This record gives sequence, C-alpha cells and structure tokens, in this order.
Amino acid sequence: MVKRRIWPVWAMAVAMSLSLLGAGVSAAQAAEPVAVATLTTEAAPFLVVSDLHFNPLDDASLAARLDAAPAKDWPAILDGTPGRHLSPFGRDSNWFLLRSAFAAMRQAQPHPAYVLHTGDMLAHDFRDTFEAALPAHKGDEAAYRAFALKTVTTLMETLRGTFPGVPVLTALGNNDSYCGDYAVQPNGPFLGDTLPLLIQGFGRGLGGRADQDGVGRDWRQAGNYVIPHPTLKGVRILSFDTVMLTRKYKNGCGRPDDTPQDTTLAWLHQALADARAAGDSVWLITHVVPGIDGFATASNWSKAAKAAAAAGQPAPACTAPVELFAPGLEARFEAELAQYHDIIKVLFAGHIHMDDLRLVGPPGAGVPVLVTPAVSPVYQQSPSFKLGQAAADGAVAHLTTYYLTNLSDQPSVTGAHWVPEYDTAEAWGVRPLTPDALRAVIAHIRDSGPARALYRSIYSVARPQVSAMIPDNQPLYLCALDNTLADAYTRCACPAP
Repeated sequence: MVKRRIWPVWAMAVAMSLSLLGAGVSAAQAAEPVAVATLTTEAAPFLVVSDLHFNPLDDASLAARLDAAPAKDWPAILDGTPGRHLSPFGRDSNWFLLRSAFAAMRQAQPHPAYVLHTGDMLAHDFRDTFEAALPAHKGDEAAYRAFALKTVTTLMETLRGTFPGVPVLTALGNNDSYCGDYAVQPNGPFLGDTLPLLIQGFGRGLGGRADQDGVGRDWRQAGNYVIPHPTLKGVRILSFDTVMLTRKYKNGCGRPDDTPQDTTLAWLHQALADARAAGDSVWLITHVVPGIDGFATASNWSKAAKAAAAAGQPAPACTAPVELFAPGLEARFEAELAQYHDIIKVLFAGHIHMDDLRLVGPPGAGVPVLVTPAVSPVYQQSPSFKLGQAAADGAVAHLTTYYLTNLSDQPSVTGAHWVPEYDTAEAWGVRPLTPDALRAVIAHIRDSGPARALYRSIYSVARPQVSAMIPDNQPLYLCALDNTLADAYTRCACPAP
C-alpha cells in the first residue's frame, strides 16, 4: 500500500461529515481497506455544478415586472425581493439561493480553470408556475418561450459573471425544454435559442479553439457538442444528451418520423471514434445518470412490502429494477462506452440530486461515473457543488463536495454558511478516481458497516435523517453502483436461494 498523505482541510471536512452520522466512524475506518494510487501531478482546479432549477417566480409578485423586462434587468428586479431569504427545503432554487451558491463557489475557488454544468437550468413544472403567476398568458406559447429563455439567460449570464473569462461547459437537462419535462425537441427552438448562450459560455479563449460550426450543428440537432478540454492537452470534452435515452423521454413537439435515440447514439459513436483516431482521451459531461434508478426501485420494493404486510403475507425479498434509460438503450449506450473505455477518463452527471458514484461497464472495461448533487433543495438534500482537480494523465484526481449547512434556518444571502463536507481522497482513500479505484471503493462500501454509514450521509449531502436511503433498503442502492444493466442488477439484488 502506498503511504497515504494527509491533507488537513480534507481531514477537517471528513470529520465534519462523519460527526453528522453520530456513529463514531473515523476517516481512517472508512478509508483503510482501499488501496491508494500513486499521487500524480495535478492540473488546475475546476468546479462542477448541477440541477440549479432556477425559479425566478418564487416571489410571484414580481411576475409582471419580470415578464415586461429584458433579461439584463432581471437581477435588479429580483434583488428587490424583501427579506432576501434563500428558498427552503422542498422548493427549487430562488434567486437568492442561486446567488449564494455562486458566491460560495467563488469563495471556494476564486480562479477555477473552468466550470462544468451538468444541466437542469429551469425549475420543475416551470410552465405551470409561469401560467399560475401570469394567467393572462395561459396557452400563449410565444410568451412562455420568451420568459423561459430570459430565465435561462439570467442564470447563465450570472454564472458567467461570477467567473469572468472562465469557460462554462453546459450539458442539457431533462427540464431544459420549451416542450415540457423530458421533451426537448431535436432541431427545435429551445436548442436554437440557447446556442448563443452555450457558445458565449466557452469564453474567448476556448471558443476560439472550438469548431463552432460543428458545435452549432450538433447542439441544434440533439443537444450535443465536442470541445477541447480547457487545460488538459490531448483530452476532449463531449457534452452528450442522455435525456433522449431515458424511459420518460417523449418527442411530443418533434416530427413523428424522428428517431432521436438513434441519432444521438450515432453521434456519440462517431465522436468517440474521432477522438480515438486523433489519439485523444475523453471526458463526458451529461445530465441523466446511466443505469438503475435506485430510488424508484427501492420505492417499489417498499410499496410491495407494505401491500404484503396489509395482506398478512411476508415481504418480497426483492423487486424488479427500474431502469433510467428506455428498454434496450442502456445496453446500447454501455456497448459504446465499453468499445472506447480505454480513452474515456470520466463521465460527469447530475439528475438524481444526490451525491453518488457509479462504475459503468464490465470488469476491465469500466468507466467512472461521478454524480454531482443539486443546488436545488427540492428533494431535501443540502444544496451543494463540487471542486475538483484532474491528474496529469487526464483522470480526475479528487473531488471536494461543498454544501450549505444552515438552510433550515431560512438564512438570507449574507447569513448562508457553506463549508466543505468531504473529499474523495480522504473519505475513500483513493486517488485518482480510476475504474479500479472506484471498483475497490464500491466493494468496500458493501463490505464495511462504517463505510455504508458514511456513504448514506454523503449520498444525502449530510442529511441522512431525511434520506430515502435507509439501512433496510440500502442494499438496493448499493447494487446500482456497479450493476447498471437490469440482469446484473437483478443477480445482485435478488440472489438465487
């Protein structure tokens, strides 16, 4: 075993998260069984943020003024809200939570090399919120589109303004659409309208290195693009829209003969083939996590157990897995990753609002999946973001999660308290986050009680007391960490007697 190096800020952050468990788990207990990789020279720091879910109508009294004003005037209007309190647990991000998160990112790292944004800019049920606040616009498609675009513009321009000149690389989320949730239209107006914002986010330096014609074509077609990595030579970033692969996706606004799943998978194959031909490695950024929906699967098991108890029968031993992707598409997606696993260093995702990790692919062909939790506290986890560094070989060296500690107190922007929760290197004893390292971490979480307790706290971003993951159903979540195909998951969760 390589001797582990202790970093004081990480040790403090881990101790903070472990104290929330109330179980007396130490960082050494959590990390000890996992072998530590040799330390490598690190590249410049970067930030990852996901699931912002901005709701500018949290104060509905501002609706008419926002509707009448251009996006550039929105910050001044939104700043006028009395109290300036952050949106509470159970609601999407209001303006002040958004501002607080961006300020905390800047405090954590004033000069990041780049920002990765893994999607979901618009709040949940955004059209319903818009029409409730502005009933005169009910059914007015042009008015809704204009308001939604101003919302996205305000969010993206505020993030860019927080880090002037720093590239912001965005992936498309399932709520990022004019047509509704999981319904972005290929070659539709939302993708066309947001293309200038996407390109502006690259900044002058990175934008000058990008194939802007190719970016425009690919983004408009299906929300994808390829761009050189901002700091790592010989690495490309592929922003890939997994929303179109999900079981919930419906192309309700598109043409009946569209085949967006085939189109976007063909794009991924070609983009990976081009990278290999050029001798480049790849980072993937996307929104929807591949694999099994642990929350939905565990919820189905809980419902079945309650029904069995009501009928006086024993609880079922397990339940069928719920896939995040549509039937057959997970296998097709994983086949692409497996074919190019040697050049894919990492896949960044969001969507589930929790802090998670996964390993996609068979032994020897795995791809690390690193999931960033949400800023929006709508699903009860603490608002959060990540600060990371890349290793010189293009792998992710480590990630630190930062979170808002006092949202329950309904703080104002000035009273919000953001701190580090944990760092992957200290919590799990691995560095960098390679496929072999993640495989060891996952095995350790399954085998160790203290590690399982730590994982529960990390998953809910320091709020295990409200997490849907509890000790009784945790095995169903743990099987999803490296069993991303339904058959493999079933063998893990429902072993033969």
